[in-house]
Amino acid sequence: MTTVICPYCFARDRAARLGYRCLMSATGIRGGAKCDPERDDVWADFKGPAVPPQARMRGPVFDAPRTLRGSGGRAACPGCGVPTPVRVCRRCHSDLPSDYCDQDSRIIALVGAKATGKSTYVTVLVNELRHRVGGAYRASLAAMGADTQRRDRETAAELYERLQLPGATRPAALGFNDPLLYRLSVPARSRLGAGSRHTALVFFDAAGEDLRNAEAMDRYTAYLAAADGIILLVDPLQLPSVRDELAGTGGPPLPPVETSPQQIAADVAGQLRSHRRAGSRGRLSTPVAVALTKTDMLRPLLSPQSPLHGNASHHGGALDDADRTAVHEEVRSLLGSWDGGALHRQLESDFSDVGLFGLSALGAPPPPDAPADAPKSGPQPVRVEDPLLWLLARRNLLPVRKQGRAARAEGAGIA
Repeated sequence: MTTVICPYCFARDRAARLGYRCLMSATGIRGGAKCDPERDDVWADFKGPAVPPQARMRGPVFDAPRTLRGSGGRAACPGCGVPTPVRVCRRCHSDLPSDYCDQDSRIIALVGAKATGKSTYVTVLVNELRHRVGGAYRASLAAMGADTQRRDRETAAELYERLQLPGATRPAALGFNDPLLYRLSVPARSRLGAGSRHTALVFFDAAGEDLRNAEAMDRYTAYLAAADGIILLVDPLQLPSVRDELAGTGGPPLPPVETSPQQIAADVAGQLRSHRRAGSRGRLSTPVAVALTKTDMLRPLLSPQSPLHGNASHHGGALDDADRTAVHEEVRSLLGSWDGGALHRQLESDFSDVGLFGLSALGAPPPPDAPADAPKSGPQPVRVEDPLLWLLARRNLLPVRKQGRAARAEGAGIA
């Protein structure tokens, strides 16, 4: 029996029990009269006070007929008789994309302080999954639902055509931020032959302003608790030692100081513990991929042999465990030299499954005279896909090319 996690309120429900929303079509079979809109206070209250009164009037919601439960098909509205495919979460009354309930879902929590570049990161990640990375894994990525499709087009045009960085994420005080929903399809083999495996990816982006203290994080407790994996973006330019080392290099200006990475990591762990996600040994079981962003700014501090200078090959459509281990060790060494390893020690004390990564969404800093623009050459990303691919591999959604015996023993405890 399929269990669906609402990508908006993160409530769990059986797919067969999801409600339906009437289309209010004029082609009904009961006298040709369409249904009138009704106040949907459940949905409006969930969305927040910014919803105007007229927007509360929506198509009536009705329960799935018992004869259809388990079929996942259309249901005829009991008022007008018009079949509708629109499924609705019973808790928040949000409409679900038509194909969202047809496959497993993986909720990826995207967390990071203000100015870590979360919006830019997601836009570039989606583009890479559709092109360079998608080609290597023979995978495809499609936006699900009208809202994600619209935002997907707008942010891609903004970044890749107009070379402007996406705007900052809206703080929760101004309204609830809807997630981005994508359908990831990868090759799959079974006894019946070759086929495809489809997974719904849910990216939820918390605004940096909402991570300044633990109280603001309460808005995202349910989201974090439902996550199959967390990508924690860490701006290394927020670390005092890095700022000191880069201050005299003549590079681009440094960003203002925001919430420290350690504080954000501690707040995330605290929220997860409030949902009793900790295991018997006190560590949280949710995999967390910790990624240093803006590695293009760190090049003066990296050795020429650093794996952070280039992308993984993804040869054979598999995650290279040796490459991942090299990146993990490189980032661990860098953190040790920058903050004495304090962030890494805190993460390992809170989480049982931690991967360290380094990436650059743009490949170069924005122009000094236009900090809101992308480089004139356009985004040239480096390793933006690594954190997500690792999380997917942890859920057995991607193949992994393992190291040899000696290398496996050396890398034990970090996979």
